[in-house]
Amino acid sequence: TLALWGMEPGSFIDPGSDIGRPIGDDPYGVVVSRMLVAENNVEIGDTIVLDRVLTELKVVGLLDAHNNIAHTPIVYAPFRLWAEASYGPPGGPPEGESLPDILYDFATVVALQLEEATEIAPIDEELFTVALDKPMSFVASTGYKAERDSVRINQGFLLVIATLIIGAFFSIWTIQRTQEIGLIKALGASTGYLVRDALGQVSLLLAVAVTCGVGIGYGLGDLIVERTDIPYVIDIRAMLISGALVIGGGLVGAVLAVRRIARIDPIIALGQLR
Repeated sequence: TLALWGMEPGSFIDPGSDIGRPIGDDPYGVVVSRMLVAENNVEIGDTIVLDRVLTELKVVGLLDAHNNIAHTPIVYAPFRLWAEASYGPPGGPPEGESLPDILYDFATVVALQLEEATEIAPIDEELFTVALDKPMSFVASTGYKAERDSVRINQGFLLVIATLIIGAFFSIWTIQRTQEIGLIKALGASTGYLVRDALGQVSLLLAVAVTCGVGIGYGLGDLIVERTDIPYVIDIRAMLISGALVIGGGLVGAVLAVRRIARIDPIIALGQLR
């Protein structure tokens, strides 16, 4: 499976070629993504025959990047070759004949390079088109929204699980300190003071743990980017937001756990020492 993209050779969306030749030298020559090379052992000089339309694509160049759309590797072709594969007869024109010029007047998507201050809405209204910027074009791709929703749900579940685990940990921690808390209460410490003290310790512990986790995650991510071809993006903002959510969820779980402090009777707690 591949995504065939047609473009004018040398245009601003032409990726060129890291190995071999770029598109344009050969009317049937294409440049393929490293993703297709890894999945199908494609090499320069190979011929790819498109199913049903029987168009032959000659691999003339390779890209180091894993360029893909919706997890499908991209194959870059001259626009005329793409038009023949998309709208022409199976196998191309009969020998000795050429396809009509009107065939090359159609396109499914047009990439535009506009100045930053250009207003898109009037252009869409005049030409009856829908223009999307680069981030929105990813959102419009097949399966993107479903994948994002799945990731968000998993992140939500992980946050809930982290809250429960932290709450359980501090519940056990509070139970183990029942006698000490009872003794401090008997000496005159208020419940409010003990709750604030416990939450202060919880906050410090969570902050240290999350800082270590973010640091380890950043370091491992940087190692993955440098040593492997795995597509991995380090987003400090996302890591900080996730860390803050873990701390917030942990504090919620800890608050539910330290409520036990208010119910500790110093007389009963001290009696357990006997």
